[in-house]
Amino acid sequence: MNSSPSIERALFEGASSIEDADARADFLDLTCHGQPELRRRIERLLSLRLSAERFFEVPAAETEDEADDLKGHVASSALAVRSDGEEMDTRIGRYRLLDRLGEGGCGIVYLAEQMEPVRRRVALKIIRLGMDTENVIARFELERQALAMMDHPNIARVYDAGTTSSGRPFFVMQWVEGDKISDYCDKKRLKIRERVELFTRVCHAIQHAHQKGVIHRDIKPSNIIVTEIDGIAVPKVIDFGVAKATSENPAKGETFTHAGQFIGTPAYMSPEQSMGGGMDVDTRCDVYALGALLYELLAGQPAFDPTRFQSNDVINTRRILCEEEPRLPSALVALCSLDRLLQVADARACDAQKLVPTLRGDLDRIVMMAMEKDRQRRYGSADAMAADLVRYLHDEPVMARPSNRMYRLRRLVRRNKVVFAAGAMVLATLIVGFAISTRMFLREKQAREEQERLRDQAEAARSVEMQLRGQAEAREICAQAAVQLSYDKIEQADQLLVSIPLDRVPSSLEAAAAYRTVGEWHRKAGRMQQAAERFTGLAASISEIDRSDLYKVSTHFLPAAVFTCEVDDMANYERVRRLALIRFGTTKDPCVAEQILKAITLRSADSATMEEISHLAGFLLDSIGLEGDKIADQETCAWGCYSLALWYYRLGDSAKCIRWCELSQRRGMLSAPRAACVQFLLAMSHQQLGKKKDAQNFLDIADKALTERKQSADGIYFGDNPVWVDWVNANILSREAKLMICP
Repeated sequence: MNSSPSIERALFEGASSIEDADARADFLDLTCHGQPELRRRIERLLSLRLSAERFFEVPAAETEDEADDLKGHVASSALAVRSDGEEMDTRIGRYRLLDRLGEGGCGIVYLAEQMEPVRRRVALKIIRLGMDTENVIARFELERQALAMMDHPNIARVYDAGTTSSGRPFFVMQWVEGDKISDYCDKKRLKIRERVELFTRVCHAIQHAHQKGVIHRDIKPSNIIVTEIDGIAVPKVIDFGVAKATSENPAKGETFTHAGQFIGTPAYMSPEQSMGGGMDVDTRCDVYALGALLYELLAGQPAFDPTRFQSNDVINTRRILCEEEPRLPSALVALCSLDRLLQVADARACDAQKLVPTLRGDLDRIVMMAMEKDRQRRYGSADAMAADLVRYLHDEPVMARPSNRMYRLRRLVRRNKVVFAAGAMVLATLIVGFAISTRMFLREKQAREEQERLRDQAEAARSVEMQLRGQAEAREICAQAAVQLSYDKIEQADQLLVSIPLDRVPSSLEAAAAYRTVGEWHRKAGRMQQAAERFTGLAASISEIDRSDLYKVSTHFLPAAVFTCEVDDMANYERVRRLALIRFGTTKDPCVAEQILKAITLRSADSATMEEISHLAGFLLDSIGLEGDKIADQETCAWGCYSLALWYYRLGDSAKCIRWCELSQRRGMLSAPRAACVQFLLAMSHQQLGKKKDAQNFLDIADKALTERKQSADGIYFGDNPVWVDWVNANILSREAKLMICP
């Protein structure tokens, strides 16, 4: 039965990687069952491989066919390499081979000496005899390109590359003289924190490779060599022989990893890498391997016992890697025998009783997060893992561990041991001092409390006294002002009233009369600021003295409201609005409700104030009716409709505002100031609805009426016109409408 060359190559590569002769025979029994010719060819190639282990030495072919198999693979000038380790006189270009350092799956690494242009020792890697298949050469070339792309102090450098006279590729890289990282850490008895510090540099090197688009895929202790430079340990990542490039897709026809092919070292291999194919492997498979490497550095043995994988049972290996959860490093150490525990602890310069607690917690979490079966739950990069290890070294909370207050507090204490120790001493001293002073404090407590009580009483009495004195003084000043007014000395009375703060205006009919008279005097003279202050005093004085729910009382608030708005004195307007709400918020008189609602909605209010006003508007609406036909007096009904229109406008309901404006126009005689106010409201409501032309028409009509009034003999502020308040109301709305429609 014939077989394809690719199958023969795959079987030859698999058998070549098995060093034990019995295990190799079992492998051939299984894979070549029923195909004796295929097995004979594989065994012949294996014998040729063994005879070619001394690099290019020409073997004595047993048959003419065997000599033909080696044709083109062995150089005409054979190397004489003796097994006794003596110096070799074989040269490849400018490199002289000195000794064989080791071999990988497809290549042999030699210690060589570069002869020119500088003399130095280097590591020279070449595809071994019998392995120069298309697939192996492609992988070998990939490793050479991968190493050439990287420039990092913790990755072995590539110096040169080329091919032998027989066409087999080789490349020359930095020779790293040292021990594999696990042996180095044990030999130097590095502590746990020192091992973590050394390991973080390995993480940064792998991150550099990832940034260059290369995945190592075979991270293990033997591929991390630690050398010392000026007494400082320097880890070097080597052997990118099974690396996978991530930045570029393989060219058409190139297959570096066949589907189902097992690439890497099982004890350090991620579950997805064990599935073979390589098409779904990303940088997180190296994160898994880093976690497995850190596991061994901490616990002294791999997470999975390597002997379990020696049967070469691929299915069983995949099951272990994909399904079995490794123990925590601390748990694995805790299960060791006493002798083994002492040995592991001694290699870490740690007391055996402290080793497990040292590993338990943050280090356990970091390792297990890196070795998550589901790669979505691993660290996203080698740098992320290194960052968490740095947090551990700095006693900061790590990302791999769910954070809570107690955990963060413990980390804080560990970071600041000296500070907290000093703080503890200070706290102890304070506690002792507190205990000594407590008795004295309790003895003095009652005296202090009594003293405070007496002081509060005195201050309250003093405050009441000052308030009463201020009220008495204010009443006295109002009385003097009333006397001056009885003699028509209004200016002198105004000078007396101006000395009374608004928060001390006395509640009396005498004060109300004085403020009303002086306010009217300022109004007729056109002194609007002074008029606003006096009318505000009028509202304050009348709010307490006369508690009757009468329209004539509510009329004292409207002059204060319109004039404070007119002069833009919003602080006093808010004072008047608040007094009006408190005084008439629960009125049962529709006329009073109309007057107060109109006064307190001259300007926009916040949502809380509008909510307070809502029941007042609701009462007025019930009193008037939905069609404004419940009140017999048409003029009162018309003003009520206008007040509701103003209320709805402040709410932002332009449609209802227009409806109530139209009802106001249809009720009673259309007085000039009310007509102007309604027209201004209609103009602003239509503008909000996007009807700009209608808005401009209403504005022009209202503005014309207001202008004619301003140009009359008494204007809108002067004279004895009883509706001057309504004209000021219209003037306020005029300014608001013009800012909206004609900005």
